Amino acid sequence: MLTASTDTQGASFTDVALSLASRTSPHDTPKAILDRLLPALKAWTGSPLAFAATLVTPPDPDEPKLMGGCGDALLREQSEVWDTVLRDQQAWIQPAPRDERLQSVMGWPLRHGTRLVGVLALANRAAGYDEALLRSMQVGLALVAGLLATAELAQAQQQSIDTLSQTAGALRANQQQYRDIFEVAGVGLARVSPQGKLLEVNQRFADIVGRPRDLLPGLSVMDLTHPEDVAADMALLDATVRGGQSRYQMDKRYVRPDGQTVHVALTAVLVRDEQGTPLHFVSAVEDISERLRYQNAMSSAQAAERASQAKTEFLSRMSHELRTPLNAMLGFAQLLRVDPRYPLNDSQLQKVQHIERAGAHLLAMLTDVLDLSRIEAGSMPLALAPTSIDEVMQEACALVQNQIQEAHLLLQLTRPELDLRAMVDPVRLRQILVNLLSNAIKYNRPQGRIMLSAMAVSGEVVISVSDTGRGISPAQQAHLFEPFNRLGAERTAIEGTGIGLVIVKRLVELMQGRIEVSSTPDIGTQFRIRLPQAYLDNQVKDDSSDTILRPRQSGFGGLDALNGGGLTVLYAEDNPINVELVRQVLRMRPQWHLDIAHNGAQAIEMAMASPPDLLLLDMHLGDMNGTDVSDALAHHPATANIPRVALSADVMPDQIREARERGFADYISKPLEVARLLRLLDHCARHHAPD
Repeated sequence: MLTASTDTQGASFTDVALSLASRTSPHDTPKAILDRLLPALKAWTGSPLAFAATLVTPPDPDEPKLMGGCGDALLREQSEVWDTVLRDQQAWIQPAPRDERLQSVMGWPLRHGTRLVGVLALANRAAGYDEALLRSMQVGLALVAGLLATAELAQAQQQSIDTLSQTAGALRANQQQYRDIFEVAGVGLARVSPQGKLLEVNQRFADIVGRPRDLLPGLSVMDLTHPEDVAADMALLDATVRGGQSRYQMDKRYVRPDGQTVHVALTAVLVRDEQGTPLHFVSAVEDISERLRYQNAMSSAQAAERASQAKTEFLSRMSHELRTPLNAMLGFAQLLRVDPRYPLNDSQLQKVQHIERAGAHLLAMLTDVLDLSRIEAGSMPLALAPTSIDEVMQEACALVQNQIQEAHLLLQLTRPELDLRAMVDPVRLRQILVNLLSNAIKYNRPQGRIMLSAMAVSGEVVISVSDTGRGISPAQQAHLFEPFNRLGAERTAIEGTGIGLVIVKRLVELMQGRIEVSSTPDIGTQFRIRLPQAYLDNQVKDDSSDTILRPRQSGFGGLDALNGGGLTVLYAEDNPINVELVRQVLRMRPQWHLDIAHNGAQAIEMAMASPPDLLLLDMHLGDMNGTDVSDALAHHPATANIPRVALSADVMPDQIREARERGFADYISKPLEVARLLRLLDHCARHHAPD
């Protein structure tokens, strides 16, 4: 019998299996082999319970059944485990079946080639069972399966053995048994001299190294080994021969004649005679190339995911860092233009307008580049919903109205049916229309026209944007959606980045739509967007236009809850220039008093001490972010209903969505639109005014 103290201590399961094979006689039945295997298997794995069995012969391929078995009967009773192992021929690894006497179970089939020859099960190992343990046993299990298959074969052959002497018969059976084990093992096997010469190999070994089997004996294993692995392999071989150890293991590479590299896991066991003289190595070689390719693919996928996350974080930081100085430039320029206390003369007003236009152009370029980067990184979130096309078209027209008036153009809006809807992200659809309308404005002729319309066609919503401009030639249309290609407009005074239409196309495709263009030079151009039509039954239209500060969470009082004395706004901001800009804006609303908190902790302390009527929060304070401040105040009754508004240069969609979900009434992006902040203050003041 194999015991932990004599054969398995410090050994691999391959060693256990090889030791079992060396002690197996040609007369051993499969049960006898399993009887000797189970104690060693328990000792090697540390499992209190074990069970093994062969199959009823001849086997039924549709419903294999266990024949007898040996070991702990408790495991024999677990039909749930054997259904998986026998019917599906798959390993059962955790959880334990519904039996309070079992804490953990591992069961697996023993296959000889494609034939199921037996089953094994272990239970109640303190450390449990996992795939790593099963993988470490695979080579040994293949040898055990070969032993069982050989034993079955030997039993069948024994019936036809004639009356030859017992000694001759045992010798022949033993030789045949060895040959069967050697030949049918699912791993490469080789006998190697202490000097590293191949003495004998099986066919699987020849297949792994890609050479004819009959040409391998006599070659050095180092002739097959990758040059970079030769030194390590030779050092381990020499150390095993000279030292007291009996085996070595390593991952190495073989090089086939065609130059292909094969990764293998090598286990080499040294066989000595009774005097301890080295006789030969028995080497088991498993091809792990496919496993390594899978691991490398997983590592590459994880690296790509980390790179995508890093790119998203970089875009967020870049957006914040670039918008912060733009906030000061555009914000103070707006103050110079709109502050009634210090009116500008015509010359000064014109200069301020130049500053605003240049800043707006820089902001548009920044937004376009960041949007395109997010789309290419796959980090552009969309909130698809049945969306009113009429409402989005009107919003887009309102946003470009000033540009149309300045360009002396005529906009013809053909409003669709009020119930016409598409399954889109309304914010991104508005962005698409604004982009197309802006192009129609920039590239139109003096006194020209722009037409915007929409209709339902065969389950699609078709939105058309047409102009009477210079048109696009067929040659230019072929390059229309190439990034940064302005089709010659870069030689004109018309501003642009060359990526607006690229973003439009990508956004349309992300919403499962497509974009078409038709154009005639000197006549005009028409863009058509085709989007999936959506239907919404029993829809109630919300005609409220005053939605600047409507909170997103139930139980949040919002601005309607304001009551009491004077109006105070607490602004949490760590940038002095941004603070000064808001201070100057509030001077245009003298009924408001401004308190400043320079970090998150100070904002919480000030709000708790004297709850303000409105809380403006930057999302990136020095010690915490704006959502953390909001969450801290939401947990106290005295501050839970303070309206909270984000004022931030972080315009990443995930950040805005998170703020909305966590109770922010509005999200104002930087650069600050002064008029929007003034509307916010006026809206709040109206709700605070007594009836």
